[in-house]
Amino acid sequence: MSSTQKNDTVESGWQQLEEFVDQLHELAHAPIEAEAFYRRLLEGCITTLAATGGAVWLPSVGGRWQLLHQVSLPQELGQQIASVETAHYSLLQKVAAATEALVVQPQSGRVEESENPTDSVLMLSAVQSDATSPVDKPVAIIELLMRPGASPAVLQGWQDMLSTVCHIGASYHTFDELRSLQAERGLHSQSLALLRRINQPTDLRRTVLEIANEGRNFVAGDRVSVVLRHGNSWRVAAVSGVDRIENQGDTAKSLEQLADGTARWGEPIDSTELGSEVEGSAAGHDLPPDLASKLEQQMDVSHARRLVAVPIEFVGEADPQQSASVGPSRPTAVLIAEQFHDSTPDFSLQRVVELAQLSEPALRQALRLDRFPARLFLRWADRWARVQQAWGGGRLALAAIFAVAVVAALTFVKTDFEIEAPATLVPKIQRDVFATANGTVVDVQVAHGEVVDSGDILALIDDPQLSLDTQRVLGEVETIRKRLEAIAVARTDRNVQADNDRERLPLSAEAQQLEKKLVSLELQREILVARHEALTVRSPIAGTVLTLDVQNLLRTRPVERGQVLFKVADVESGWWLWADVEQDRIGHVVAAQQDIDFGLPARIRLAGEESEIFSGQIESISAIAVLDPDALSEVAPALRVRVAVDETSLPSARPGMTAQVRIQCGRRSLGYVWLHGAWEAIYTWLVF
Repeated sequence: MSSTQKNDTVESGWQQLEEFVDQLHELAHAPIEAEAFYRRLLEGCITTLAATGGAVWLPSVGGRWQLLHQVSLPQELGQQIASVETAHYSLLQKVAAATEALVVQPQSGRVEESENPTDSVLMLSAVQSDATSPVDKPVAIIELLMRPGASPAVLQGWQDMLSTVCHIGASYHTFDELRSLQAERGLHSQSLALLRRINQPTDLRRTVLEIANEGRNFVAGDRVSVVLRHGNSWRVAAVSGVDRIENQGDTAKSLEQLADGTARWGEPIDSTELGSEVEGSAAGHDLPPDLASKLEQQMDVSHARRLVAVPIEFVGEADPQQSASVGPSRPTAVLIAEQFHDSTPDFSLQRVVELAQLSEPALRQALRLDRFPARLFLRWADRWARVQQAWGGGRLALAAIFAVAVVAALTFVKTDFEIEAPATLVPKIQRDVFATANGTVVDVQVAHGEVVDSGDILALIDDPQLSLDTQRVLGEVETIRKRLEAIAVARTDRNVQADNDRERLPLSAEAQQLEKKLVSLELQREILVARHEALTVRSPIAGTVLTLDVQNLLRTRPVERGQVLFKVADVESGWWLWADVEQDRIGHVVAAQQDIDFGLPARIRLAGEESEIFSGQIESISAIAVLDPDALSEVAPALRVRVAVDETSLPSARPGMTAQVRIQCGRRSLGYVWLHGAWEAIYTWLVF
């Protein structure tokens, strides 16, 4: 090759390197991902430097290095990369601590311990970000596999080229960080504007409207909804662009169901999670089937292309709608952002999470002020200011005197304090009649309301198995008796020859055995006769049959022993009232009962006697409250109080009739009698 051709080749090579460096500079200024940038950087280095392969490493968790991209790595090096405890990883750590590119000659030791087990020359250099100090970890390491046998000048040229490429990589990270800071600055300004808008209102309704309307622009979505929890239910509080919400509509109900499912899940959800990897905090976990169904239902109702729901938990203090004794805290609000058109990069799960975090203080404050008595206090403060301006000092003084008089009357005027409770009227003497055997009711001889005497037949039960057992025992008894008669005849016959069969028992022994068996069968027969008599169901007392429609209820029906068949009551024996007193009121009754030596007086009004009031006395108070394990979240069960009716005759009384009982618990101030419920609620709210 002539010198002119060599010069042309060198000039072409330098031109190719300059073009690559220029392209890489332009690429460093472009807003692209790190993986795409380093992929083009590595491929360009391999092409321009005629390398056999290469790799780009990025720092990972735990101080390790993660392979981002590689081209034609040899098998020997791939075996070392498969395990982090190798000499190659030690080489990467050495490069990270070095200030210039390192060159490792080929086959520098055994495969297991060699830093370079390949036949190529390894050139490695770290990419140091301009924003990091020299002691910080590099942002990347570039590794090239060069052909062996190059001269020292060529090796130095490769090193210089690799250092230049690493400087351009550092510029990429600098510009990428600058773009991130600019984006964060814009987001910061937008967040400040949002905070000003949502913190201006003082009432809950205006706050949620600002969150929904301003939040739609913040998340770059088409609709943002705020759903609040009220006890165990959820209600749509605000929807962006909507002044009035139809809470009975399909969209509102679907949003409320989705909010309930999201709050129970406790993490943000994204519609892209359906059938794919989860984004954000729930990454790697599939949604529960019930929550996924609610998410799909909302998207079908609203025709949204993408939906993000984020629960809002109050930071640093308890849920304003939930007491600590109820159980673990649950989110009080859920933000649901929807996009109906093509998705944009600005609409993301992270943006909606940021909106929830920014809205949390304002929403928490609005909910706190919306609670009783804060809401009532603020409203009355505004009204008081308006009244003070309208009335003036004289009228306000007269109003104050009147208010003091009312308060004094409520405090010092005494009146009867009564506890009211619903009650049921029952006779003093009543019995449940049970089935005495298993079988089928073949005859019912009474009807509802019929008067019976003690021992009267109420029903007949047929037990086929009992009849069979009776016939069997009677047959065995008859057989044994005939055999005993035959033995008696044989023993009195003088011509009876001795029985030479040793296996047969003597007649006297056989007779004794049969007599014992006969005694056992007689006992069985007596038991069966008693059981047969028990098939006749009789009334235990004289009274009236209270069971409704007993003919159709029991006739030809199978029954089991112990099953209640009839209820018989003596309506002439007097009356009791079983009153159900709530647990938060029973304390007044118990305290009043302890202060007197006889039963507490009570006033009774039957449902059928609107104008007549009867009197009675408390006889007993139940010692326990029957608790249903399946209804622990419902209202606590009431305690039963038995009230004896003083009047022996109640004209319109019927068993099971409802009544209202007012138990007299002494005398208290007029204000306490009228307002004790509110006072106890306020006292509980303030003290407990």
